[in-house]
Amino acid sequence: MKNRLLMIIGNFILLAVPASLTYILLFCPGDISANRTERRIIFGATYMTMNNPYYQVLDIQLRSEIEERGDVLLTRDAAMNQSRQNEEIRELIEAGVQAIFLTPVEWDTSEEGLRIAARANIPVIVIDAPVRNTELTACSVLSDNYRAGALCAEDLLKTRDSANIILLEHITARSGAERIQGFLDTIREKADFERFKIVGSGESDGQIENAMPVMEKLLKQAPDADTVMALNDPSAFGALAAIEGAGLADRFLVYSVDGSPEAKALVRDKLMTATCAQFPYKIAKEAAEQAYNAIGSGCKRHEIIIPVELLTAETVEPYATTGWQ
Repeated sequence: MKNRLLMIIGNFILLAVPASLTYILLFCPGDISANRTERRIIFGATYMTMNNPYYQVLDIQLRSEIEERGDVLLTRDAAMNQSRQNEEIRELIEAGVQAIFLTPVEWDTSEEGLRIAARANIPVIVIDAPVRNTELTACSVLSDNYRAGALCAEDLLKTRDSANIILLEHITARSGAERIQGFLDTIREKADFERFKIVGSGESDGQIENAMPVMEKLLKQAPDADTVMALNDPSAFGALAAIEGAGLADRFLVYSVDGSPEAKALVRDKLMTATCAQFPYKIAKEAAEQAYNAIGSGCKRHEIIIPVELLTAETVEPYATTGWQ
């Protein structure tokens, strides 16, 4: 079991970090002037990070939807830096984009970038993580993040009569905050914090390399912990590595959100309790459609929520562990 866990997590680490650089170099050229024609529509995209396979998959599918129509997508990696992302929005506008896809690093301070786009009359399609000032956006296409956290809590309440819970958070990303809030609200409504205690919490930024040392510290501070709720799969992988290193794997339940291939394999093998699946292919398809609407007659809906689904050892089988859904 230990070797299987380490192999899956190790592969994720080895692939995710170099892949982000390779992806940008191969698929996201900085200058498309040689390929540009007057008949093409140029779109831009900037993500909070490309050091996460979820955003790579999201971008690949967006690119496919756009290039099938003969148009172009320019992609930028904000590398978890909101100031950098705001500047990327400015650069994409200067490159001639007619609409921008945005996954904000921070849900509030991203407003500066939104105002840059608004002044240039460039519609912004928010994907995956919401922004505070939605009046500056054309449309938001999001997973049902609150429901994702609630589904994890509901499964925990069915599985155990009590739990000592550690939360791995990313509070500056509204999507992550909503997942944790859905989890907490469900426990509050359907049980109580006397039997289901929050014994620790830490900021992982949704990154595996941050989650592992944070989890190691929290395990020392809360030696009675037996459950983890992580905002996303990379954070859960970091937590799993710390749990395994502490020799506590047999007692822990581990929940997360994403539905990545690695997480589905761990759930199938009962090394992880559940992952609540997002559907990046559906999100990308809907976001592309809304971007074309925004350029044309305008978006007919201001917010589109894509349902999520909890995957456990009993329900994960129909979902391929070799790719996303």
